[in-house]
Amino acid sequence: MIQQSRLENGLQIATNRLEGRNSIGLAIWVRVGGRHESKRLSGISHFVEHMLFKGTETRSTKRIKEEIEGIGGSMNAFTGEESTCYFVKVPKPHFADSFAVLQDMVNHSTFKPDEIKKERTVILEEIKMYLDQPSQHVHEMIGELLWPNHALGRTISGTCQTVNRIRRVDLLRHLESYYHPQNLLVTACGDLEHDEVHRLAVQFFGSRKKKHPSSFQTVQLRPRARRSRLCFLQKQTEQTHFVLAFHGLSRTHPKRYHMAILNVLLGGNMSSRLFEEVRERRGLAYEIRSSIGFFVDTGALSISAGVEPNKAPLALRVIMRELDRLRKKTISKNELQRAKDYFQGQLLLGLEDTLDNILWFGERILYRDSPPKLRDIQREVEKVMPDDVKRMANQLFNDQNVHLALIGPHQEKYRKRTEAEIQLS
Repeated sequence: MIQQSRLENGLQIATNRLEGRNSIGLAIWVRVGGRHESKRLSGISHFVEHMLFKGTETRSTKRIKEEIEGIGGSMNAFTGEESTCYFVKVPKPHFADSFAVLQDMVNHSTFKPDEIKKERTVILEEIKMYLDQPSQHVHEMIGELLWPNHALGRTISGTCQTVNRIRRVDLLRHLESYYHPQNLLVTACGDLEHDEVHRLAVQFFGSRKKKHPSSFQTVQLRPRARRSRLCFLQKQTEQTHFVLAFHGLSRTHPKRYHMAILNVLLGGNMSSRLFEEVRERRGLAYEIRSSIGFFVDTGALSISAGVEPNKAPLALRVIMRELDRLRKKTISKNELQRAKDYFQGQLLLGLEDTLDNILWFGERILYRDSPPKLRDIQREVEKVMPDDVKRMANQLFNDQNVHLALIGPHQEKYRKRTEAEIQLS
């Protein structure tokens, strides 16, 4: 059962007690991510995340890592579109000391100029690394297609140009604007008491002042164009990498589980329709999958694959045919039940791990305040019917909602042929 409390300055605390666990998962969440940034300083949230590992007033970079890894723990962080998260997984006896390290990073990082200079180079190499990986770069391209001229369409890490533009004063201003109690959430999971976590949170954050929570520009989708949107990058690669994407539902939409089950059926596992048709039956791809992303006010469903360049048109044709089948033919009750059971089974298995647990419920509490209830989720999933999946397929998969990003060794004339392949009948 998830317990919650809040400090007087607005900081939230949420814990989930799992008796008998030897590990503790702990995270500090910040309500800031890529979509809170200006175009000029794109990537600054990610830059700040990197800098919090580069030393505090009392701990060096090396000591931060040694204090966690020296007791058998692990630590990491990530920046997303709507949040930044710093987390550890540690043996139970070392929970309080590990909390002290995380809060020190959030509250007392120094942002030394020489460390900023070094980390800027590290981030630039990270950006170049992803640009050299077409299977990664194509996902960045599809974001620009889905949300043009919007922060959601920009890459989390920024560009080499924007990262080179960010100065120490910008980083400190960003920290001051967003890293305050009203924007923070502490989540913990394991064999621990909520009151203990609350007491430590008071000790570490209680003296900090309350400020206004963060906000961002909401997504206003323009009327959809009559033709598909296509982004094409010619590059000498062994494979053609592509992502097909469709605007979807937000994280709180009442029909979000209809979209989630549709995703499982389509390409969410090895028994999905796309895996069976594209890989097992035709041998067109090693990796073929679909995935979904939910945000506060929008979402997306995407299909990605890497194929032999001369077989890309056929692969796209097969995928579009499967989408059309989902639009026109009602799925069987047996196929639907398998998808439901898979979705719920994966959820239950993930929640066995203390770290996965805090990452799951933390993300959901961050922008909704109320904790997710497993029983409610299971009930909503079981309510999904074959006609619900068919209606969702028709809502998502239409010619006005098709977006394709593609990287491969193709000439410009290939564009027209590709556009013809992604038309839905």
